[in-house]
Amino acid sequence: MDMDTDRRWGVGPLAIGAVGFVLAATALVYHGAEAAALGSFGGPLLALLIDGVPAVVLAYAGYRLWNADLGAEYRWVVAVWSLGGVAVFTSAVGLTVAVRLLEDRVVTEPAFTLLVAASFGGLAGALAGYYRARAVADATRAERASDALAFVNGLIRHDLRNDMQVIRAYAEEIEDADAPTDAAVTDHATVVREKTDEAFERIDTAGSLAKTVAGEADYEPVDLVAIADDAAASVESATAATVTTDLPERAPVVANAGLRSVVDNLVENAVEHDEGDDPRVALTVERREETVRLTVSDDGPGIPPEERPAAYRHGDGTDGGGLRIAATLVERYGGDLRIDDDGGVGAGDGTTVVVELPRADDGAAGVSRRTDRRAIGG
Repeated sequence: MDMDTDRRWGVGPLAIGAVGFVLAATALVYHGAEAAALGSFGGPLLALLIDGVPAVVLAYAGYRLWNADLGAEYRWVVAVWSLGGVAVFTSAVGLTVAVRLLEDRVVTEPAFTLLVAASFGGLAGALAGYYRARAVADATRAERASDALAFVNGLIRHDLRNDMQVIRAYAEEIEDADAPTDAAVTDHATVVREKTDEAFERIDTAGSLAKTVAGEADYEPVDLVAIADDAAASVESATAATVTTDLPERAPVVANAGLRSVVDNLVENAVEHDEGDDPRVALTVERREETVRLTVSDDGPGIPPEERPAAYRHGDGTDGGGLRIAATLVERYGGDLRIDDDGGVGAGDGTTVVVELPRADDGAAGVSRRTDRRAIGG
């Protein structure tokens, strides 16, 4: 929430405090004048305790609300309830006094009665509003937690299934080989180990992913270039894909460990949905003035414009849900993910996914380097 929004929502607690202060000051002046006129302090002092103390408590409630652990929007809800209580109680008593006056009846000290009504009305409204806001906040937090658990469950199922499929494929290749050489066994075992390590990394980051989806994570500068480079190398080692990268030296963004899942899912999606024998993927990172742009392009069949909205909200993440997973995390990081209309790599239709993430400056100048791992031997 930006500073202007914080100031706007902060008007609520200030309004409660101001009303309490005005009521307390009015009670003090009124009963002070009353004591001077009567020449006695007993009755006016008792009256001041009845209407002045609740007013002071109301002012203090505004201060406590300002520092409460409620979200800013919920503090405003409490303020509305409190001010509404002042209005309702005062109006009810005021109408009663007005009726008595219309009936030509004597009404003694209407100001005192109105002050009592306003002070207790404000307190009653603040109390009711606080419990109402707390209930809504708790329900919202519980709903977010439930959504986060469901999301992480789908993410783990999706990502681990992809990794385990690779492990199974290499294991079957070793089993089916008539006379595997030592080199072949070693190479396949290396891939099995690497993919298993990646699976453990995904499990280790599940906690931060859940906090990210729930909107409760702490973010820090994360180098998108290092993650993109590692993801490209991982895909090339496990598939027949050719991944071309165009990366600066560094490109820190505001994110957390879950950023690896964003890049992995986009690159793996590009390879999985390419039906050719030699999939091609282009991975680009560009430092911009306020953001860092990640572009992932492939030479697959492409996604028709009418099917793109569904691609962002696909099922539970177990079948083609990589784009949904990436889009959800990017949104939490304050970024944007979209499918570009310019197509993908080469002459085919292809797909290009563009991600914009908030830039975290570290003072390092971006010097671009372009590599094709297969051209240089991986």
